[in-house]
Amino acid sequence: MKTIGIIASLFCFAQTLSCQDVHFSQFFFSPQMLNPAEIGNFDAQYRLNANQKTQWKEVSRPYTSFALMGDGRFAFTPKEIAMGLLIMNDNAGDSRYNTLSILAGGSYRYLIHGSEKHSLQGGLQTGVTQIKLNYDALSFNNQFNGVVYDPNLPTGENFARNSRWYFNLNAGATYTYNPEYRKSLTIGFSGHNVTSPKQSFYNDTGIKLPFRSSVYATADWKIAEDFDLMPAVRWMDQATFTEVIFGSALRYVLMDESIIYRSIFAGYFGRFGDSGIAMVGFDLDAWRVAASYDINVSSLKPASRNRGGFEFSVQYLFNKSSGKNQIPHKFCPVFL
Repeated sequence: MKTIGIIASLFCFAQTLSCQDVHFSQFFFSPQMLNPAEIGNFDAQYRLNANQKTQWKEVSRPYTSFALMGDGRFAFTPKEIAMGLLIMNDNAGDSRYNTLSILAGGSYRYLIHGSEKHSLQGGLQTGVTQIKLNYDALSFNNQFNGVVYDPNLPTGENFARNSRWYFNLNAGATYTYNPEYRKSLTIGFSGHNVTSPKQSFYNDTGIKLPFRSSVYATADWKIAEDFDLMPAVRWMDQATFTEVIFGSALRYVLMDESIIYRSIFAGYFGRFGDSGIAMVGFDLDAWRVAASYDINVSSLKPASRNRGGFEFSVQYLFNKSSGKNQIPHKFCPVFL
């Protein structure tokens, strides 16, 4: 069977097809893709997150990723249980290699010594994923007539299928330390692709999606009256791929009174050996919006010209808890 050149190049450049899962640079703002145990790990009743990324425009057809996730603690479940839903779609390169995942999950929170300061949370996530390839967008050796490329010539390939569905299972756990308002630390571990589902378009049972593990820590820590530090680190491993991201953002709190919360933040993170990630964003009451850009510094930079891609995240919290600085209630006097 002949080698499909373009697909091979996609494996080398992107490392995101059947070799490696789709993931975002702003991993700390894509909770359900980071760890199923992050479901319900926030200070509100419900949460809605959306993430979008476009990258490798300079190398090939742009890679685009989109994720929508919602989670919360619902009236029909015990307060220790949270539930969430994740929908993710990724379209990669010239082959239009598409990944669509629909995953549902839940988590259970245990308060250590009954205190909100220390908590453990475990989570499971399961669902289905479809991977699909567009062969019509590819070129093959047999379509070269000796002078020029002729797309009307037969490819000479015998494709068994152009798509497949598979079941997947992810699991994880977190420890959260929250000593006081505007101070929190989370340490987590997650394992994805526990079932190692089959990936081959040629029905080769030996080609499977490798197990992916990650360990991470994130914090949101008050360092001055109006400033918070937001450091984050993650180590991730999948088959022969290892990724380490480390960095921090600094938040300036403009207003924090009852349900009114306004802030701006900026930071820089490094993906070792691959890229730098510059990020800016703001909080507006129940909204949080962030934008980042990957600056490629890997061996691909002659082709990428140091350009990675833009990434955006949006979050909305429903029934968000009020801040520490409450505005006291004052009743108007009654005049007779």
